Amino acid sequence: MKRIIELLPGVFIVMALLAGCSSDSSSEEAGEEDGGTPSEISFGAATEGGFWYTLAGAMSDKMTEIYPDSSTSIIEGGSISNLLGLGQGTYHIAFSNGQTVPEALNGENQFEEPITNVSTVATLYPNVLHLVVREDSDIYSIEDLAGKTVSPGIKGYSGELAFQDVLETVGMSYDDLSGIEYVGTSDAADLLRDGHIDAISNMLAAPASTIQELDTTLGIRLIPIGEEIASALHDKNEGYLEYTIEAGTYPNQEEDIVTTAGYTVLLTNNDLMSEEDIYELTKMIVEEREAWENISPVMAEFDAEYSAENNVGVLHPGAEKYYKEVGALE
Repeated sequence: MKRIIELLPGVFIVMALLAGCSSDSSSEEAGEEDGGTPSEISFGAATEGGFWYTLAGAMSDKMTEIYPDSSTSIIEGGSISNLLGLGQGTYHIAFSNGQTVPEALNGENQFEEPITNVSTVATLYPNVLHLVVREDSDIYSIEDLAGKTVSPGIKGYSGELAFQDVLETVGMSYDDLSGIEYVGTSDAADLLRDGHIDAISNMLAAPASTIQELDTTLGIRLIPIGEEIASALHDKNEGYLEYTIEAGTYPNQEEDIVTTAGYTVLLTNNDLMSEEDIYELTKMIVEEREAWENISPVMAEFDAEYSAENNVGVLHPGAEKYYKEVGALE
């Protein structure tokens, strides 16, 4: 199977693609008429250099063995645009964040209408809310962010939306802050180091290399949101799950940090791939877990039981069949 890399810069171009693609052409390309495996599989990932992009590339290489007559196109996207692409039939499979899935299914926030033709293949690892300040900062709680300048990540990305949800949970909004810097984590780290911002908030796999480097060279503290806020977030959106960043995850971290996480999930369009195709895909992803862990330790806990236990949304019948077969589901 040949792997093709398509470099599409984010949400706006993806939306343009959606507008130009009809469901008829998607079905023809997918080979739906004869029920066969699609000759080309579109895989929605994220920007080149990020873990989603790297993981999508590694998975597409392994897909050679289960779909020998198909090729895979890895497309740059993001949590929201990937779900939109799945819903419109532009993508066959794609990554998204767990807290975004219920919003898509219910037609909330960034989704004008419910997306009902997608289901979950596997839950892979947690993207953990990191709220990071300098070691000498006077910020010790969410409420202490009042009057401060914060980088919540890229505007419109799931990390930024999660930060807004956290603020709302404690009765705050951006109006309570002195400023917002919409930049990626690496640029935010430079701003924190130079004193241009007071805090970084983002959803990151833990440990995050940028935060490790900051802790080593600058000295940082992680701000807990606590069990009460974590529970309130879950009540608002089932995709938010309480998570503990254990002491020692970062070089100078001496205490456990209770926060929240949205798990990275792999989803599929229900109409473009068969139950057998998704069964084989699920099996491959689980049985090749060591390959993913070799890429990043964030995949260390992943297995069939982990995937089934942390599932968000509706499992695809092919995935459900595999998890039941191996005893991960009853």
